[in-house]
Amino acid sequence: MNRRLILCAHGSEAPIGRAAFSGLVNAVRREAQDLDVVDAFVDVQQPRIAEVVGETAGPRAIVPLMLVYDRPVGVDIVQASHLDPDVTVTAPLGPDWVLAEIGVRRLFEAGARSDDTIVLAADTATDDRAVSDVGKAARLLSAVWGGRVHVGTLGGPDTPLVDAVDVARAYGRRVVVSSYVLTPGTVHERMIAAGADVVTAPLLDGGPPDPRLVTLVCARARSRGGWTTVGGDPGPRLARS
Repeated sequence: MNRRLILCAHGSEAPIGRAAFSGLVNAVRREAQDLDVVDAFVDVQQPRIAEVVGETAGPRAIVPLMLVYDRPVGVDIVQASHLDPDVTVTAPLGPDWVLAEIGVRRLFEAGARSDDTIVLAADTATDDRAVSDVGKAARLLSAVWGGRVHVGTLGGPDTPLVDAVDVARAYGRRVVVSSYVLTPGTVHERMIAAGADVVTAPLLDGGPPDPRLVTLVCARARSRGGWTTVGGDPGPRLARS
């Protein structure tokens, strides 16, 4: 019997967001054919993560498909993993160099230019670790983009996204929001409504998932619980010199 990989995400009420997530899950199934891949959620959608853990057996790894280490990772997912000692939890998907590289690809696809002011937009981040992860995501994006990146969030102690966009206008340049969100849906729509000149697509934009994202998920899956250890951080691949 294959080992089981549980991909756990925030649920989405938007059909386009659900479809984008399903596309990623199916891509991981094709890539990791030695694993039984199932999905689970911490809110909105079913099945919930505790239910999936309770209904499965054997060695399982939960990969949180989340961009920061927030409360659902630290509480909901970890508590579910405690239901069975055969369950391990990997690091969340982000922050990571791969996500920064895809974020820069989205910037190029949106027509961002080197003289634009870039604002990384993230969902609400209230946990200290989540706030730290958002800051790290911005630094990684800055390193790959090759220029300064500001931060705005939809809630929490960081600068509100609307205010961050307003402040960015003081530079007298176009303001481009880099959407640090996995799927289309309500969160991304709020980022679009923040008033920037350009807003990038999410990391999953409705088309086939970026192969680098699929590889990152598989690397997370094999990083703990006696599975193959992931190599060291390779550092950024700069978008331009």
